[in-house]
Amino acid sequence: MAVDQIPSHLPLEVSATLAQLRRDNERLHNRVQQLDEEARALLVLQEIAQTISAELRPTILLRRIATAALRLTAGQVSIAYLLDEKRRALVVEAMELAAAAVESGPFGVFDPAASSEPGSASDEAGTERAQIALNEGVAGHVAATGMLVLIADPTQDPRFTAQTLAVDGKLLGVQPTSIVAVPMVFDGAVTGVLEVVQTEAGTGFDARSLDLMRTLAAQAAIAVANARLYHRLRRERDRIIHAQEDERKRLGRELHDGPAQKLSQIAMSLDFAEQLVTREPQRLPQELRAVRELAQSTSRDLRNLLFDLRPLMLDAENGGLVAALSHFLERFRNTASPQMHLSATYPERLSHNIEVTVFAIVQEAVNNILKHANAQSCWIDIREYPDKLVVTIRDDGQGFDVKQVQSEYEHRGSWGLLGMLERAILIDSRFNIASQPGKGTIASLEVPR
Repeated sequence: MAVDQIPSHLPLEVSATLAQLRRDNERLHNRVQQLDEEARALLVLQEIAQTISAELRPTILLRRIATAALRLTAGQVSIAYLLDEKRRALVVEAMELAAAAVESGPFGVFDPAASSEPGSASDEAGTERAQIALNEGVAGHVAATGMLVLIADPTQDPRFTAQTLAVDGKLLGVQPTSIVAVPMVFDGAVTGVLEVVQTEAGTGFDARSLDLMRTLAAQAAIAVANARLYHRLRRERDRIIHAQEDERKRLGRELHDGPAQKLSQIAMSLDFAEQLVTREPQRLPQELRAVRELAQSTSRDLRNLLFDLRPLMLDAENGGLVAALSHFLERFRNTASPQMHLSATYPERLSHNIEVTVFAIVQEAVNNILKHANAQSCWIDIREYPDKLVVTIRDDGQGFDVKQVQSEYEHRGSWGLLGMLERAILIDSRFNIASQPGKGTIASLEVPR
């Protein structure tokens, strides 16, 4: 006899006991179902955690996250957005349907051999993606406020108007009956939004769905940050390789056009002097003086090259940034180059790495003035304040259009401005440059103490 079938002829005490057993059985059954659902959810979280932490392709990564959201919540459609801070908008990076999530099967273990290189066609980097502005739709509201949202019934929720809900519905391509959207937060800042909707009447999300989505969004935010960091490191590696190659080419040209040719000329002059010993000995002193001057000039060129590669004055206890800059500018004193003026109030030295980087930035700025500015004068000013060191490089040259030069970086052979900016970022500093055609250029570097 089943527990829920209680004969009427049984004593009252027995009937009450059987009724209690029936209620206990129902509670146990419900609890078993709940534990089974939680176990399945944990398995999905475990699978996604094992794969997204190693996936470095943004598109594939976000598709897996969107698929996991469907499995965790039994939703019908999911969207993963990433925040575009420049455009102040949410960009749709992945959208998945419930049918596709079921067909995809369990998440596989990351296979490096099967993974395409980041930035390849699989990432669909050139594809134009849909987007919404911050504060538009439910997802925009979540991105702007950083607050998660659960809408059990869109028609009865006073927080969002029909127009607001229509934004999400248009992107999803369905009429949602319930919505859950959670922010992806990394290092205290919203980096994206994960949104799932249901379209079947009478289902709806619950607090458990919200908790699972919150956990998934936290994992997703870390995984996206790792993928972005990996891409930045790859770009920085490539930039460093190109910079090193450019520097080797520059040194090669300078050695070939300067010391190498002068050394050849010295050798030829010595051969000629050897002939003068017997033919015209009275001309020998004059020729030897010329050889000596040429050798001294070659020595200066080599010292300048060595100084540019490693300014040893920055290592000396009685040296430092101002001494190194003074030595660097000294080479232009008696040339046709712009007149160089150095003014410095810098009593307390900064760390060696910061001084080396500041020197490199000033050196690059001066070299740009020599090559492009056609200036009569250049002023370098170093001022120390309680909270920062400010370096200003100013010239009275022909100036240039800063935005135009920056927009042409991909087609230019020299990336001087970009190099100075990236060096400044490495020491947590701010680099600004202002210029207009015909009005000279001012570059400033602010180094926090």
